[in-house]
Amino acid sequence: MFIYFSHLVNIEVLDKDDKLVGRLYDIIVGQAEIYPKAISLIVYQGIFKRRYAIIPWGLVIEKLDNAIRINLSLDEIKFSLLENNRDKLALKRDILDQQVVDTYNHNVIRVNDAHLLIVDKDLMLAHVDIGARGFIRRLSFEKIVDLIVRIFNKNSAYLTKEKLISWKNIQPLSINPVSKTLKINVSQRQINDIHPVDLSEIMLDLDRKHRLALFREFNTATKSAIFSILDFPQQKSFLDELSDKESVEIISNMPSDEAADLLDELPRDHVNKILTALETPKAKKLSTLLGYKSESAGGLMTTEFFALLQQMTIGDALELVKLDISKPETMQYMYIVDDKAHLLGFTNLRKLISLDPKENILKAKFRKNLYIYPEDGVKEVAVLMDKYKVNVLPVVNEEKILQGIITIDDILDHLINIAWRKRSKKTAAI
Repeated sequence: MFIYFSHLVNIEVLDKDDKLVGRLYDIIVGQAEIYPKAISLIVYQGIFKRRYAIIPWGLVIEKLDNAIRINLSLDEIKFSLLENNRDKLALKRDILDQQVVDTYNHNVIRVNDAHLLIVDKDLMLAHVDIGARGFIRRLSFEKIVDLIVRIFNKNSAYLTKEKLISWKNIQPLSINPVSKTLKINVSQRQINDIHPVDLSEIMLDLDRKHRLALFREFNTATKSAIFSILDFPQQKSFLDELSDKESVEIISNMPSDEAADLLDELPRDHVNKILTALETPKAKKLSTLLGYKSESAGGLMTTEFFALLQQMTIGDALELVKLDISKPETMQYMYIVDDKAHLLGFTNLRKLISLDPKENILKAKFRKNLYIYPEDGVKEVAVLMDKYKVNVLPVVNEEKILQGIITIDDILDHLINIAWRKRSKKTAAI
């Protein structure tokens, strides 16, 4: 049997002799199950000076039409001031009217009611109700509003379609007031399966305190991926709230070009502090990138690329490819270099697998050796990409030593930002 939580709130609670104990205030549920079971009731007495008692669910004898009977006598129950119980999940306090994450549809919703399932002697949280009817039900206007709607349209979706979402897809965002962290329940695991782009949109729908608390629940890789997607004002708002250790951890795991873009916007003293705390190789990469103008190829390039030494065989190169966990865009082309990192040419995976594994890697390089210089502008890079129909170009210095690569995503992001700035200026001038 299903029952709505709003139909239980304020219902009478009777002792085993049918004496009035009080009225139901809230239900505490466990957090270890996909569908949490009720573990206790919070019952209250009084109107202006309320007192509360916590009754274990195991002492509930039965649910009557308008009451709940428990296996205790009135004189066995002790009432006191309500404790916070912030380590527990309470339906009224933590779920109703709260922001929660729907991990299936990847969005933020507010809960109007809870849909409970009674199986044998267990009461389980099955769904949350996000529909307008759930809110009307909470106000005790359900019957009269249903009647009015039925008069005008008996087939109205308001009457026929309940807006219920399975609890297994819900992540509540109740924050511990002391530690400022989110409560963890079984569905927390589903959060990490959501794509960072969707997670960033979810977070921006949350209020500030929930946004930061949810962000802190992610592992470092997910934090860095989300951070790379956010624009600078959003990144800055997070950095203002995060500790120096958290900030350095995130930036150290971001792609070098995106980390450099972020640092380029920060005050110089803040940048120096971060670079000092970073591991030396990462700090050197970022320092190099920060030496270029933001609108140049050097300012937009990443120093993460796939290089192959000229003395390798094609078979050796393929083995390296299998072991590599680089981002897809850095793997589109592989760059052949000598012992001093001079660029000799480039190849791709299709070319490698079409040739004899015993052949030298130079046999796999393309005829034309394309490259750009760090000082080249965005437009020059875009023209070269369009001319030769490539999505990635290597960046070399005057001695033809490979410095990094620039991808079409970097170019498009930059050009789109320029277009938006121009549009904003025109709009402001109107």
